[in-house]
Amino acid sequence: MQVTARTWHVGIFGTFDVENYGDLLFPILAEAELSKRLGSVQLHRFSYNAKTQAEWPYSVTSLTELPALAEQLDGVLIGGGFIIRFDKVVAHGYGPTTADIHHPTGYWLSPALIAQQHGTPVVWNAPGMHCNDIPEWSTPLLKLALEHSQCVRVRDEPSRESLSALSPNTDIQVLPDTAFNLPDLIDEQHPSPAFSKLRETFGLDVPYIVIQPIHVVEPFLQLFERHPQALAGYRLLVLPIGPVLGDHHMVVTERIPEAITLPFWPAPLLLAEILGNAQAVIGHSYHLSISALVFGVPVFSTADLSTGKYTALAEMGQMHALPEAQELTEQWFTSRIGKTQPSAQLKATRVELAAYWDQVAAIIVQGKTSAHRALNRFWQHLPTLLENGAPQSLAAVEPTPTLDYMNIELNARQKQIFQLNEQLATLQNSNSFKLTAPLRSLGRGFRKLRER
Repeated sequence: MQVTARTWHVGIFGTFDVENYGDLLFPILAEAELSKRLGSVQLHRFSYNAKTQAEWPYSVTSLTELPALAEQLDGVLIGGGFIIRFDKVVAHGYGPTTADIHHPTGYWLSPALIAQQHGTPVVWNAPGMHCNDIPEWSTPLLKLALEHSQCVRVRDEPSRESLSALSPNTDIQVLPDTAFNLPDLIDEQHPSPAFSKLRETFGLDVPYIVIQPIHVVEPFLQLFERHPQALAGYRLLVLPIGPVLGDHHMVVTERIPEAITLPFWPAPLLLAEILGNAQAVIGHSYHLSISALVFGVPVFSTADLSTGKYTALAEMGQMHALPEAQELTEQWFTSRIGKTQPSAQLKATRVELAAYWDQVAAIIVQGKTSAHRALNRFWQHLPTLLENGAPQSLAAVEPTPTLDYMNIELNARQKQIFQLNEQLATLQNSNSFKLTAPLRSLGRGFRKLRER
């Protein structure tokens, strides 16, 4: 199906304004799939912060503009990614540009309701919840948004179970993450000019292994320190996947100085091409794992594959969970290295995604919905809900920090330490610092004399 008679305006909502590889992929994938089916598509990417194409992989519209632009949209995509959430620490220091937008529902729940108020079809583009709770205050709003969406797809079974319990009459299905369609955008037989230049410039024209510089890869760093021969015949490339979440090259290079680093953070599709041509990848990121698996690259994951979003990857071939310490040996690691053909399971995944995008295109073409009537009835009922709501305690209770929260804060603090060390080293190596060394020495001498 391809409709070319007009330009379709589609909004996609998420955290496309942060340096996190997976989040940056979703608009690229959506635009490619919808353009194949609809012809001319103008994709409006909405996040808290506006971005221009001069500074970012693509333009991003601030959510402050949504009230004025909502009526122009022919369809709305929510996500994907880990965005169905209510905790405040999405990334260190990340939040809306105005207090008028609620955090974090301002980039997923509010847009769905605004679209429905305008009769615009809403599609949940395989977002996830990753085991977080739904607070009582939000249940009427989330239930309303789910029940009046034209297509609700989530990326894992735990997310489906949580949302189905809230809205049992809504058809909520598990859909593979849309990043499984990356092979449609990257031609392994014809490397991009950017990738070819990168390989030549940074010595990646030999077999290489990618490692995500995050603190949880510590067991692998210890393995390589004890058994450097485990990397024999391979270059080790340090590649941040989520700088906004604290990835920093010094996590690895302080321990393995010969590892390769890049002086820039690659654009999303170049980063995907780097991962897809590796002989193995090591890390925690969900989309690092998917990007490797779809090209037949083995993944050494530090994530718990038995819980949350990672359950969707647990049975994928070439997905290797971190074993117990005594089992993480040189032989265990080296016997699993090597790019091969992608798992046969991935073919079924691609077929499922193709059917999904066909459905999304058909929903957009069908045009406006009658959801605004349900929202009108809800606004009538809203004062009653507010009046009967549970009174808030005068003393606010701090929520118990989650593991995700603590990991984000730990990574952020570690990254700050590395950045300060880099700044200190730059200062100490500068000419001005060296020229003023005698004056600092003289000053220390005067201070000692005064102390006597």
